[in-house]
Amino acid sequence: MRDLRSAETRVTPASTSAGAATEEVAPAEIRAALERVRHSDTLAGSEKLVSFLSFVVETALHGDAHYLKETIIGVSVFGRLPDYDPKADTIVRSQAWRLRSKLSDYYHSEGAHDPVIIDIPRGCYVPVFIRRVRDAA
Repeated sequence: MRDLRSAETRVTPASTSAGAATEEVAPAEIRAALERVRHSDTLAGSEKLVSFLSFVVETALHGDAHYLKETIIGVSVFGRLPDYDPKADTIVRSQAWRLRSKLSDYYHSEGAHDPVIIDIPRGCYVPVFIRRVRDAA
């Protein structure tokens, strides 16, 4: 498998600091990317992973990315009680690992030409939206 950020594909982060020359990814493009992933063969039969991805993307798009914490996801996506202990119940971390793996599989197969990549970096649950820019050469 090739790295999504390899020399074959130049990527531009969706949101950048002021003054940068990169273009932001529009919410409509992000939602279109989400729909492609949601309805992909890669995530077929993975309802909870689809719910997880949809929750984090929509939460970020609504400007509430700071709420994307393990306990909030556990309650909102996986039906845990508000007082659940994420150290004892690792559902969010284990499903995040599975989701990252499925996203990687998707973008290396049926999503290889998608113009926008949805990534959930390790160590957090806030999605990053990346515009895939093909080199002209």
